[in-house]
Amino acid sequence: MDRLTNEKIISDVKENNDIVAVISEYVNLKQRGRSFTGLCPFHSEKTPSFTVSREKQLFYCFGCGAGGDVLTFIMRIENLTFGPALRLLAERANIQLPEVQLSPTGKKQKEERERLYRLNAFAAAFYQKILWQTKTGTKAVAYLEARGITRAAAEKFGLGYAPPQWTALVGLFRKKGVALDEAEKAGLVCGGAEGFYDRFRDRLLFPITDPRGRIIGFGGRLLGDGQPKYLNSPETLIYQKNRSLYGLAEAREGIRRRGQVIVVEGYMDVIQAHQQGIDEVVASSGTALTPEQVRLLKRYSDKVFIAYDADAAGEAATIRGLDLLAAAGADVRVIRLPAGEDPDSLLKKEGAAGFRRYMAESVDLFTFKLAYILENADLATPTGKARAVQRVFPLLTQVKNEIMREAYLKQTAAAVGVSETTIYDQWRIYRYNLRKNKQRLDIKNNQRHTNGIADDQPQPAAPAGEKELLQLERQLLRGCLQEKDYFARIKRTLIEFGFSTPLYEILRQQLMEWDLSGEWPPPASAFPPETRALYVELLTENQMNPLPVDLEGCLQRLRQRRLTDEIRRLQQEVAVSLEQQAEGTSPAKLQENLALLNELHKKLREEFPTFSGLT
Repeated sequence: MDRLTNEKIISDVKENNDIVAVISEYVNLKQRGRSFTGLCPFHSEKTPSFTVSREKQLFYCFGCGAGGDVLTFIMRIENLTFGPALRLLAERANIQLPEVQLSPTGKKQKEERERLYRLNAFAAAFYQKILWQTKTGTKAVAYLEARGITRAAAEKFGLGYAPPQWTALVGLFRKKGVALDEAEKAGLVCGGAEGFYDRFRDRLLFPITDPRGRIIGFGGRLLGDGQPKYLNSPETLIYQKNRSLYGLAEAREGIRRRGQVIVVEGYMDVIQAHQQGIDEVVASSGTALTPEQVRLLKRYSDKVFIAYDADAAGEAATIRGLDLLAAAGADVRVIRLPAGEDPDSLLKKEGAAGFRRYMAESVDLFTFKLAYILENADLATPTGKARAVQRVFPLLTQVKNEIMREAYLKQTAAAVGVSETTIYDQWRIYRYNLRKNKQRLDIKNNQRHTNGIADDQPQPAAPAGEKELLQLERQLLRGCLQEKDYFARIKRTLIEFGFSTPLYEILRQQLMEWDLSGEWPPPASAFPPETRALYVELLTENQMNPLPVDLEGCLQRLRQRRLTDEIRRLQQEVAVSLEQQAEGTSPAKLQENLALLNELHKKLREEFPTFSGLT
């Protein structure tokens, strides 16, 4: 393909992808005169500084400096290189691109992904036909009718039914010449000693799609006897449960139009809401939002309502999700449902208007957590009141705005039934003790950990650089204890990081050896006395400050530290070599180190372009 042809294709793709329409799929834009503004998706901000011009087909953020055309935006927001970003926009505009040369591995993976999409679409069509066009499906149709789901709503979400037979889909795949090992990779069939069989049997099936509407997996609700009640597709090349949100493709337009998103737990909650005109609803399909789902939500809206089931499990999940959303900078609200209700049942009883009323009465993070604490406290006794207040204070340490904190202190006093003066006095005492404990802990950590396992001899305070490294390693350990799934994903990465602090290194190795199929975090009794005290300290810190640790940030800063430390070591070696060269020493080693220094500096600039700690 010549240069002119290439430029013509790129130009056609851009012209057929209006920048406002494309960016609106990711950012809630509002028109301001001839331009559109919204919150920048590339950095955290509360006041919109992100501007899009339809006339110029360009975007620019006055906050972080990100800018460019529609292709640049897709490359940044989807974390794609030029070629895949161009292809995504071409597919969006139904433009056929010439085939590009991929590496053998890249070509193989692309072809496999496409096969999985096709197999899922084929299976979905089969399940839909069974549901609506066969006598076998009448059982599932009756179930939908009993649940108050219309055919139109069911068809909107592509619902289907897997018949009870063990090889209904397997038989169809064989008839169509589909390789069953490929179907197994898609999670549609299972292989055993006696051959392949259908994964889903006698289940109402909910296709799970990516934001572009492509089917990546299925969730199945059992209609007969047996367990499990719900069965999801296994993880595949195209489906990771913790990275997907049910109903997002159907909700994108509603989210954009209303400037908000409602997160519920289950499939039926989503379908019932959309059926009644509340079309900005998605489901986490589990008991807690994951960090990946939070990042996905933030791409579409900064205003998030959570409406989980009104039970203990639901409230615990809500707290977990709220903490993640708050840490990501989202404006989060909790919809308090009546006892025993879920969004599906409430919508059927009170309709969309009733549900919107509960939305209007939603509460913020602190108010929800305060209510949760007080509901589980004994406020009939002075001791119970004191314990409740002490559980509230750690939450207040996370509130940085003084005006908000004062309002929350008054709210706590009224809720617990004590005077504001008493609350303020206790808060001051708590803050004083917190500062003193932190000071003592810092001194203790420097003494116990800087030079290895604790001893009773006082140690000098660590230099600023060592103290920073100590804090990074400690934060990383804390974060690992918070996130089992994340720890599992970064275990291989952690192998690279031999901690500089001996006791931290011992604990890291012990955590690496722990069986992740068991309890997490592990019980303190699992650790020997040499690391148990440190481990308990970390657990206590997590309880005092439950906000998620920025694990990726810790890893990045540790990588940066490693690079800069190696550069400084080599710089010292070069300085010594220069003196030796002046005395007639061979320059070979000097040249080798200079070349290595150049490589390390280049790597530092590429990986950390904003870092200016080295000259």
